[in-house]
Amino acid sequence: MTYSEYVPGLLTANPRLIDYVEIAFEQLLQTPEVGVLWHDVPVVLHCASLSLAGNVPPTSALAEKLDYWVKKTGTPWLGEHLAYVRSDGRYRDIAEHSAATPASDLIHSDFLVDGTPFNIGYTVSPQLSASVLDRVLKASAAWEAKLKRPVLLENGPFYFAMPGSTMSQVEFINALCEHRSEARLLLDLSHLAITCSNLSLDPFETLIALPLDRVVEVHVSGAREEDGMVWDDHTLPAPALVFELFDRLMTVAQPKAVTLEYNWDAAFPVEAVIRDVGRLRQIIADRLPEVTRL
Repeated sequence: MTYSEYVPGLLTANPRLIDYVEIAFEQLLQTPEVGVLWHDVPVVLHCASLSLAGNVPPTSALAEKLDYWVKKTGTPWLGEHLAYVRSDGRYRDIAEHSAATPASDLIHSDFLVDGTPFNIGYTVSPQLSASVLDRVLKASAAWEAKLKRPVLLENGPFYFAMPGSTMSQVEFINALCEHRSEARLLLDLSHLAITCSNLSLDPFETLIALPLDRVVEVHVSGAREEDGMVWDDHTLPAPALVFELFDRLMTVAQPKAVTLEYNWDAAFPVEAVIRDVGRLRQIIADRLPEVTRL
């Protein structure tokens, strides 16, 4: 269960409902008192600050704070997005390909910025190319060495095909795992469903095409349809498709953790949380004895 304001009360009223709480590192920076939960329940740390696919790394001060909270919480791993969250402050017509944009266009561009890095404020799925693949491989290995924890790589939602990409998200994730035997995944099934809807892909074929033997943790959350697009939305319960994907996943894989991400609304209905935890537990109970290899 991902932390939200209602979670402490949920734990008090239902002490055996959940096995751990996932807490965002960024939340601990703002409200460190949330961290006291580790006295009552195991904590798994999640992160949206490393910008693994970007070209601007975190500051040393941020890295030190992350290292502190990794040690303080005793998290078994760190989940992080296959995304970037910081920009280098340079305009590019096509991501990663500045040579494609004439210098004269950059000089007269309305989008020209001063080259000062800044935080975008949201994790953005990157261009899927060899250069970004190499960047993610190097960054994830370096962070694992620094933190002395596995860094689970989470698939992000795609709302359109990223310009300049030379491979699909499935191909990119498979290449990550082929190039680095230590690579482990955080599979967000809601992100997968959102991506498949927006890019007109079959979600079950997409699921099975992933290296599911590398999946350590699974995320389940809601989604919202608006103006012909499907968007990530943690204020809503997960749709039926996400539970169907989880059921299919559990026939071929054995993730160590399943996290329900109902954390954007402090007034999220507790009865929906209890219901969906029960649905996930039932799928695990039904499928775990018959797990097979792909």
